[in-house]
Amino acid sequence: MAGCAGRTARLPIYSGRSVASMQQTDDRQSILSMRGIRKSFAGVQALKGVSLELYPGEVLGLIGENGAGKSTLMRVLMGIEKRDAGTIVCHGEELNLTKPIEAYEKGIGMVFQEQALFPNLSVAENIFLGHEEHLQTAGFLHWSEMYRESKMVLEKVGLANLDPRTRLSRLSFSQRQMVEIARVLYTALHTDRQVIVILDEPTAVLSPSEVENLFAIINSLREQAAFIFISHHLEEIVEYTDRVAVMKDGSNVGDVMTRDVDIRILQEMMVGREFSTDFFFAQELRVPEDEVVLRLEGVTNKEVKDVSFSLRKGEILGIAGLMGCGKEDLSKIIFGDSPVEKGTITAADGSQLGNSIALAVKAGIGYLPSDRRNEGILGVLSVITNTTIANLDNFTRALGFIDQRREQQGVDDYISRLKIKTPSGRTKIMNLSGGNQQKVILARWLSLKPRILLMEQPTRGIDVGAKQEIYRLMRELANEGISILVVSDEMPELIGLCNRIVTMRRGAVTGEIDCQKEVKPNERDIIRYIA
Repeated sequence: MAGCAGRTARLPIYSGRSVASMQQTDDRQSILSMRGIRKSFAGVQALKGVSLELYPGEVLGLIGENGAGKSTLMRVLMGIEKRDAGTIVCHGEELNLTKPIEAYEKGIGMVFQEQALFPNLSVAENIFLGHEEHLQTAGFLHWSEMYRESKMVLEKVGLANLDPRTRLSRLSFSQRQMVEIARVLYTALHTDRQVIVILDEPTAVLSPSEVENLFAIINSLREQAAFIFISHHLEEIVEYTDRVAVMKDGSNVGDVMTRDVDIRILQEMMVGREFSTDFFFAQELRVPEDEVVLRLEGVTNKEVKDVSFSLRKGEILGIAGLMGCGKEDLSKIIFGDSPVEKGTITAADGSQLGNSIALAVKAGIGYLPSDRRNEGILGVLSVITNTTIANLDNFTRALGFIDQRREQQGVDDYISRLKIKTPSGRTKIMNLSGGNQQKVILARWLSLKPRILLMEQPTRGIDVGAKQEIYRLMRELANEGISILVVSDEMPELIGLCNRIVTMRRGAVTGEIDCQKEVKPNERDIIRYIA
């Protein structure tokens, strides 16, 4: 990978911001310039003449609602998608990239939200995969040299103590993320040129301390790289970036210095309207019925111990706790995807659940996992297939053939009801935004007319506008009598959305908070139970 800009002087850091954030952007020469980028898919215009500038050593925030065009713009930059019009200039050289390997050769790399690494290979092999030419003689790899050079680049990303021979699957998510950054940065250490690193939702599943560590490393790398940081966490955008580019509906909305804005201004730019204090949770909480539809008593396995609580009809029940507290496994236990060693899970009809997904589905339970890409969607298949796959019997004619017309009509109804933004039902679900993928998974279970929905991190990786849509749908479902169990890391989400919150620490239930009292609970009320 050859870089695309000359090395600039190291930007000194002050209060988490670079000196660059205090300069006018037009006083500097950009490292990257994208002008008038247009791209259409099946007649739908995803990018409508978008422009973007990136300056040496800068951390640029790129934000917008799901479907705004952020990912499409970066896929064009990486050569994954071919632009219909517009120019891309990298330090004076116009680029016409057709594949990601060409982007890497020009010093442009992307750290994807769903990591593009190989867990069965070593750290060193992942760093050099596809770039081993200078480490070969007559087709044989110089392993010792590969490990030595891997060690050098790992030190740059805060992994100095990591053995490059370690299998990637043994690393934590945040460590794997650093390996991806190391892969992008490798060539920059051998040249006098800066690289461009695109970070797509890098903090989505990181703890606060891991986020702080990530940006400490990013700041230390400003001499070697400039960064484009895509995130829906606006508090991190405000805290860690120098400048913010905002997109909406495939167009530029604005380009502002971070020091001149706050979260509310960015929210209003993204959604195109003013935010009120009750923007997210304007609907009244429904008082649940007395009927208990799910009861856990003394449920125990290697992740949780002696967990007991009940879920009532039409209730939204939240589960809160720090990472690793056991809440991550709770939905899987109820859905039968994680074993129950002790205790009971009882459905409304008295049937005993646990250790069987088929029993859970028969009892009317639907499951929306936190890892949409690996556990929720079938990426290469259509929206139609992803919606109906759990309920094919409803669309099957004699001799086992699918009634495609009825299937299409059924999916079209859900596309309309849930406001799923897709060119058609036949579009591959992988081409939809995260929020719309989430709605398709929701439609899948609604087609089965569930009594209970288990929702893990329902708005992770989803923009503010899509969040409101998801919350509205959840409230409507609760009003219809569907019970919802919500596992979330976002305390404001739980407080504003739920009737009750069950708190966990070290695998055990530590308390229960009633959100329907006259005085609403706050984050401190939750923290004292989970910390």
